Amino acid sequence: MSESHFDVRRLERYDSTTREYLLAIITDEDHASQVELDSGQIAWQSTLRHDRLHRDVDPQTGKPNYRFEDIPEHEGGEFQLVSLIAEGGRGAEFSELAMFGKRLVTFDDRTGLVCEIRDQNQLVPRNILMTGSGDEAFKGFKAEWATLYNDQLVVGSHGKRASEEWVKLLDRHYAVQSVDWSERYQRIRDALGVGPDGYVIHEAAEWHPYRREWLFFPRKISTEPFDETIDERERGANTLIIANEDFSQIRTLEVGLRVPERGISSFKILPGHPNECVGLKSVEIGDRTESYLFCFNLDGEVLQDDIFIGDYKCEGLEIL
Repeated sequence: MSESHFDVRRLERYDSTTREYLLAIITDEDHASQVELDSGQIAWQSTLRHDRLHRDVDPQTGKPNYRFEDIPEHEGGEFQLVSLIAEGGRGAEFSELAMFGKRLVTFDDRTGLVCEIRDQNQLVPRNILMTGSGDEAFKGFKAEWATLYNDQLVVGSHGKRASEEWVKLLDRHYAVQSVDWSERYQRIRDALGVGPDGYVIHEAAEWHPYRREWLFFPRKISTEPFDETIDERERGANTLIIANEDFSQIRTLEVGLRVPERGISSFKILPGHPNECVGLKSVEIGDRTESYLFCFNLDGEVLQDDIFIGDYKCEGLEIL
């Protein structure tokens, strides 16, 4: 029997008896990421934090419930990641985390940089993804979501503009292939009924290797043209997209109540409990930023309501 692919092995790192998970969460601080090192050199910085996720089952109902435990900084709960690579004076705007085999990988949505994170605080650059097809402009790919599909790492963007409808396929050696997913993004928009004037903004997606389905959880959904002020306050979404492997069949599922200012910035399927997910929501209104964790299942039930984790913008989540 052939060895299972990375995507399956990722979900089999834990089994159904698992009651505690270690989460990694990464911040995207936008303009606030620039710092000056002791040497006087300008650099860009992001925070990697760890939290524990506890899963318990109610003995009466048999339903799972979750609780989060914040790990203090002095116990190894927080690390600073420093990058020396920027584009247009900005860098270290990390928007997602993904376990790629045994490597924790993160993506800078400003520069297109793909980095391994080693020993919690060392960034090791592995590739730079370029916008769109990779040939059209000297601009980094705005990476926003990432998941494993067979043995490939699939990295995608917002899907709001044509250049953001391409995805990047990385093999285990980080060789990259650019693929036009415009038809798939359009099918999602059609399934959501946003019409010709509306838009959908994606920051969270997972491939489910057991179900052979794509799960997309849009951050923003609108039937009207983009208006930044309205978008920040009112377009947060709670609709999960479930598509078959080639996106020829798509269904939608409401998950909990919609909080208009909160949108999904990342979620992950729980290893050992593949019908359950942990997710990250963020708020970004002017200079105000907030982040929340929550849990849900693929039947649309909320297993843990939003828990406030900080007044900064967290965009990437992974289970270690």
